[in-house]
Amino acid sequence: MTSNLLSTFDPRNGRLVARYPCADAAQVAQVCQRARQVFFDSWRVLPAARRSQALHSVAQYLRAHLAEFAAAEAADTGKSLAGAAGEVEGAAALWEYAAALARVEHSETLGSSTGSGLALTLREAMGVVGMIVPWNYPLITTAERLPFALAAGCSVVLKPSELAVGSLALLVAHLQENPLFPTDVVQLLYGAGAAVGQALTRHPAVDMIAFVGSTATGRAIETAAVACGKRVSAELGGNNQVLVYPDADLGAAADAVIAGGLRNGGQACIAGTHVLVDPMVADAFVLELEQALQRRYPAADATSLPAGLQPMITLQHKQRIQGLLQQGLQQGGHLLQGSRLDGPGQYLGPVLVDRVSADSILRQQEIFGPVITVCRVPAGQFNAIVADNHYGLAAYVWTGSSSTALAVVRQLRAGRIWVNANPEFWLPELPVGGFADSGVGREGGIRALETYSLPKAVIIN
Repeated sequence: MTSNLLSTFDPRNGRLVARYPCADAAQVAQVCQRARQVFFDSWRVLPAARRSQALHSVAQYLRAHLAEFAAAEAADTGKSLAGAAGEVEGAAALWEYAAALARVEHSETLGSSTGSGLALTLREAMGVVGMIVPWNYPLITTAERLPFALAAGCSVVLKPSELAVGSLALLVAHLQENPLFPTDVVQLLYGAGAAVGQALTRHPAVDMIAFVGSTATGRAIETAAVACGKRVSAELGGNNQVLVYPDADLGAAADAVIAGGLRNGGQACIAGTHVLVDPMVADAFVLELEQALQRRYPAADATSLPAGLQPMITLQHKQRIQGLLQQGLQQGGHLLQGSRLDGPGQYLGPVLVDRVSADSILRQQEIFGPVITVCRVPAGQFNAIVADNHYGLAAYVWTGSSSTALAVVRQLRAGRIWVNANPEFWLPELPVGGFADSGVGREGGIRALETYSLPKAVIIN
């Protein structure tokens, strides 16, 4: 690697965490060519049982070194150690599930279609996958992709965000040292997306790009990758709606909105931050929302930092959110009790804004911070407002009626939907991905191997 160094900083206090050597274009090319060689020479021809064994060993390693991974994740992202530890356990569960999938047979035989011959389909690993993951949940977003690509037989070149590297550096170091994996079946590239990410996306040795990040960056990557003949799986931005019907359990709904919308400082793609509530119950719901905020994020006084609050990843990100808030309040939004428009260093919020119009900038822009908006509209207008949203990553429905829930679930175009539940509950068996501006393709779940492989048809006479 070059002498050009990438520095990461702890968002909680601004202290230097680590420095990593950035790759240049020549080194990106070298890594990609090496990944292609490993793919053809060893990993793709390894029996599925051996790949499964290797993946399972990673799950065991993550659990055995949970504290080390959690500390690295917390230092880069500002999470609490307990929150980061939960992510390590979630990542281990994903590696474990992918290990089981590696042994699932996914070919077809069409013996009766050819008379004396035989027709069949086989799955072929995609090849070299360039994987670009974000700063907010580096270990989890990688675990939703990397073990499934490996299970399919692919080799991977992984590029973490330049803001959060530590937990992935630990992971790849283990993969390089683990004798169950060929050397360099997974390689790590450090550097900015504009340089390293672009070079990875365009390199001819890379067959596929798997990306998680903003919609704008994702669309640019999709365009560049498709122009080079690559396949793309991309999980992009979310501007997620919470639908609160008049018959909902308002206390449970409000508590879940605070828990899910402000988790990770609101810096989560699936955060349910935009509430649509029927005016019949809006006043009661807003009161429950204020009380839930006080319970989950208590503060000694108006000048104290609320307990459990997570900082913004950078000062620039904080300032961007403050700019959006200023515009939203000028458009008529009302601050609710407990809101904080500022804080020390990179801390901000939490902020609850009531009486936000459907066309407010606070609803139209992906805020990606500790801001929850409340829009008071009749339940009969919910579907039209949601349909006007260009994102479709996640949605939340709160209702006491099973028929309403089923009707709404069928109507919503969102990749993940929670009904009367918060986003802390998910299963590795379920797919992740979005509609519209929230991305293309699906990761995880029973069909995850299809993302990282292609069928080939064979006729034998």
